[in-house]
Amino acid sequence: MKLSAGIILAGFAVLWDKMVRSDREMAAIRQITLPYNPNRDFTFHDDFIIIKKNDDLQVFSSRCTHLGCIIRSIENEKLICPCHGSTFNSDGHPEKGPAVKPLKKLAYQLDNSNQQITIEL
Repeated sequence: MKLSAGIILAGFAVLWDKMVRSDREMAAIRQITLPYNPNRDFTFHDDFIIIKKNDDLQVFSSRCTHLGCIIRSIENEKLICPCHGSTFNSDGHPEKGPAVKPLKKLAYQLDNSNQQITIEL
């Protein structure tokens, strides 16, 4: 009986360690570096959207804050969610629901000399 309890406890300890390690790995900041075209006002990628307005640059998550659908289109300078029709302005703020929260802003570093942008996901 004690041996069975010890084996079960050891199994739980191994599972717990894997879960904690997985959470730490997922929480680690991922970075992606890619070419940046300063001539484009809107650039869509799988995980983010780069918006250039005048000389100001902003990077947002491409996931709609309503249910997480990927935003990949723009109409009249408004970002359009394909799932439920939420629209966001170029500052990431919702203008038409059902989304009520702004798009998540992402940190970035721009290397103008190499025309590259590094984004923290």
